[in-house]
Formats: sequence, structure tokens, C-alpha cells
Amino acid sequence: METETTFNIELEHVTEGPDFHTFRVAFSNADSRILLPYPQVTGIRLVDSSDAIIDEWRSRYLVSEPLDDFVLSPGARIAFDLRGYVNGASDTDRRWTINMPVGDCRARFHYYVDDKRDWYDFLAKRSRFAAMTSPWNGTIESDAIEFANRIPSAEVG
Repeated sequence: METETTFNIELEHVTEGPDFHTFRVAFSNADSRILLPYPQVTGIRLVDSSDAIIDEWRSRYLVSEPLDDFVLSPGARIAFDLRGYVNGASDTDRRWTINMPVGDCRARFHYYVDDKRDWYDFLAKRSRFAAMTSPWNGTIESDAIEFANRIPSAEVG
């Protein structure tokens, strides 16, 4: 069951590096105080003009780590910069990579929190304010943004 609280999510292309793009995902305009998990780069979806997904994120690693969360309050805006490595060779030591065509690209941020998600207090840092905050679950997407990719594929054919 989805949480009733609504909020906005925005995606922005910040910069292009030699083998990566940095995107900023911002959360704002919550109508009540909510607890949310940190966004992950895998939420960035490369889409074509009809919003069909072009490619999926890949990883060579199985990683286990604490899932951290944050509180979004009404009137607050919280932004996260996410680095996505693109068009890398298959032997690179990057946690997540995606193939991206050279030229004009479109992306949107897909944010999903399962209603069965466990909200652990791994570091025993939960304050009484966080305890008063309802965890949010559901699905929300940003509007699509357009940006240019100039990073060629590293694969040799």
C-alpha cells in the first residue's frame, strides 16, 4: 500500500567527466514529514523519445551495505549528486555502469520504495524526531531531462 504523502522529485544533469555523468536528484515539496531511503544511481533511467528504457545498469559486484535514509520535511529541499559511469570496458572496477549512445540523450529518475522494506537502525543513530517520522513507500518519477553524451564506447569491435 502506497503512502498518502506526496512530494516532488527533480533530475538535473550537472556535468560530464571523462567516463561518467553526474546527475542531481532533488526531493522537495513534501506535504508532511517523511522518511526516505537515499537515492541510488540505478534509479536513473535512460529513455528514448517514447520513454522506453534504452539500457539497464550493470554491475560486476555483489555488494552488501547498510541502507541509509533521510527525513524530508515540508518546505525542505534535499539534493543528492549521483555519478553514473558510462560506456566503460567490461573489465573496469566500477560498481555500476551503463551503455549510453553518443549524442542527445534523455533520462528520468525512477524512485521506488517497497512497502515491505525493512527500516533498520544500523548505526543506532535514530533520533526521537526520526522515530516520529512515517516511512514513505510507493513510486514516483521525475520529468525527463535532455542532455548530451560525448563519451564514446570503450569496446573495441
